[in-house]
Amino acid sequence: MRKVTVSLIGEQPIPNLLPLRHQPPDVAVLVHTGRTENVARRLQRLLQPIEVHLLPTDPYDVQRIQEDLSNFLAQRAAGAEFEFNLTGGTKTMMVAAYEIARKYNAPFLYLQSEGKRSILYRYRFDNGEPRYEGKESLPSVITIDDYLKAHLDNYPIDAPKRLKDDLGKAFEEEIARALERTVDEVKVGIPLAGALEVDLVVRKENQVGVIQAKTGKKAGSKEGLDQLNSVCEQRYLGTYTHKILVVNQKWDQTRSNLRELAQAWRITVIELPSFNEQHPHLSEEDRQRLRQEVLRVLTGS
Repeated sequence: MRKVTVSLIGEQPIPNLLPLRHQPPDVAVLVHTGRTENVARRLQRLLQPIEVHLLPTDPYDVQRIQEDLSNFLAQRAAGAEFEFNLTGGTKTMMVAAYEIARKYNAPFLYLQSEGKRSILYRYRFDNGEPRYEGKESLPSVITIDDYLKAHLDNYPIDAPKRLKDDLGKAFEEEIARALERTVDEVKVGIPLAGALEVDLVVRKENQVGVIQAKTGKKAGSKEGLDQLNSVCEQRYLGTYTHKILVVNQKWDQTRSNLRELAQAWRITVIELPSFNEQHPHLSEEDRQRLRQEVLRVLTGS
């Protein structure tokens, strides 16, 4: 019997991608609206060679959503074993899909991915009543490239990299070297769109963070905070991407306004003052500080 997983597509792609990568079904049905069609199409490309169907529906009409789902499953997936991922989509879509899952007595799941871990909660129906079956922490199932392709229509893009001074390049390379055995993956200098580029992207298991590295005058300015906030908007890497600013100086009391802004925007600031033009290397103390803070951001430990 073929297994069919029905996923509700919202603006965040990762809660749908992770369960499908963890236990790939024979068929994936991506239920999307006009607003989330591009998200569904990006997921479709990433899920190959799974058989994927895109199912458009209304975001708020419960009856319409139920009819669309029922008709599709009856015509295209008769006799299959169903499972429903209720994590994404609108709340109305979740209500409609929940009732269809009850009709088919199908198990359903929910992924908690906004914290430091990817926790999959599983449920089943018993005489029409939902019963909690258990939870599991998902292993690493994506790469940085997967993460970027899930969020960006045209990644990778062929864009010229921004010219940087030698000190800035050396700072990024030092950060990458310090982290390469601490995280699962690190990439340097990734263009996202047009002139928008991130200095580094890091991944630990399924958690991804972007790092902007600033030296000199830029280390004491608002520029890095603005860049991180722009990168993690809905139209780029989304609000679940962790944001980290690394600077080669300490922010004293005159930078209290920047600290407050970083806190308001949920940006972690890591100060590594040992790196400078006369000594373009990180001290062991700063290396350890960098590793500990990045791990804390990505895993909470």
